[in-house]
Amino acid sequence: MKKLILAAGLATATLLATATGTALASQAAHVTPSFSGENLYPAGTLCDFTLDDTFTVDVHFTAAPNGATVTDLTFYVTHTNRDTGYSLTEVDHQIIVVAPDSSGAMTTGIFWHLRDASGGNVLVKAGEATLDANGNLISFTPNSGFDQTYAQIICPALGGSPA
Repeated sequence: MKKLILAAGLATATLLATATGTALASQAAHVTPSFSGENLYPAGTLCDFTLDDTFTVDVHFTAAPNGATVTDLTFYVTHTNRDTGYSLTEVDHQIIVVAPDSSGAMTTGIFWHLRDASGGNVLVKAGEATLDANGNLISFTPNSGFDQTYAQIICPALGGSPA
């Protein structure tokens, strides 16, 4: 899910930079949308239990006159194991930077910050990753979580296994 959101952020940044290109001649352009949603994964599709993810993403996009873009994302997510009722929450902060004339992006920040109901840390993954223009991974730092799938991280954290 997060890789798709990061890819969508990169695509949005590229589209906004293209669409506002002529307006950027003398000043930066700023856009601050938010979006929310829910992803329900029946048992056997992602995990060996039914996973319910609800989320809100706040976006702060800036396009500079030189063509550089910065997308600052804050994710608010609740992951729930529907079979047991166990939930984990997270708030992640990530920044995607696209340099002028670049064919990709660098993203840095906290990619996973899972907390239990008492507020205790369950898992933290942070670092940096480089993506091409299609959102494909080029490189990443250790402990960023980019060496694991979404299911490999979230399913065990919620008491199950990947499907």
